[in-house]
Amino acid sequence: MFMPKKLFYRAGFTLVELLIVIAIIGLLTAIGVGSFQSAKTKAKDAKRKSDLQTIAKSLEAYANDHNLYPLSQTDKILCQPATSTLCDWDEAFTDANGTVYAPKLPSDELAPKQVYLYDSASGTSFTLYAHLENSQDPQIDSTITEQCGTNILCNFKVTSTNIE
Repeated sequence: MFMPKKLFYRAGFTLVELLIVIAIIGLLTAIGVGSFQSAKTKAKDAKRKSDLQTIAKSLEAYANDHNLYPLSQTDKILCQPATSTLCDWDEAFTDANGTVYAPKLPSDELAPKQVYLYDSASGTSFTLYAHLENSQDPQIDSTITEQCGTNILCNFKVTSTNIE
């Protein structure tokens, strides 16, 4: 008895189809990771800018009470000159009378590798410095020569409202 062969087709994908799908997934993943890293860098820089604005507001409140900005010493705020007390980053900013201008001065999230700097030699003005990671940021100032860490140039600054 003669039986014709039945053709059986297996359900599934060919190797070429699988390779195309894997290549597309890899391409989409690469694009997604790149976008995520860019957004993460921009978010860190936005926090740095916000931190400097917060510190600047605290310094303005101090100047309002004392008629001068606090002096700087080793790139930090000399908040109690009579006792040479420095207000360090991540610590409270208070004066000798116990007035709290900031319960905690912000610090760069990459500290101690990367830090904020405070400069006020005369007390009549101040400048705060930071390093932004996004090289495409339009607020980057390439003329700044201050160091915001080991081999890290500051490239962003906030100045007092009354500039010398």
